[in-house]
Amino acid sequence: MGIASMILFMPVNSPLWRMGVNELGIDIGLSEFGFFGASVLMFILGAVFTFTPKTKFD
Repeated sequence: MGIASMILFMPVNSPLWRMGVNELGIDIGLSEFGFFGASVLMFILGAVFTFTPKTKFD
C-alpha cells in the first residue's frame, strides 16, 4: 500500500492528477500549490507506510 501510494502520488504526477480531476468536472477547492502540497503529503505518507517497521500489538 505504501509503495503504491508513493508511485501514484509522486510530485511529478501532480499536474496529471490535477488535469484528470478537472476533466471529470470535480472542484476540489485547492489552488495549484495546494494541490501540489497535498500530493507531496500523500507521497510522504506512503513513504512512512513503506519504511516504518511493522509493529505487533499483543
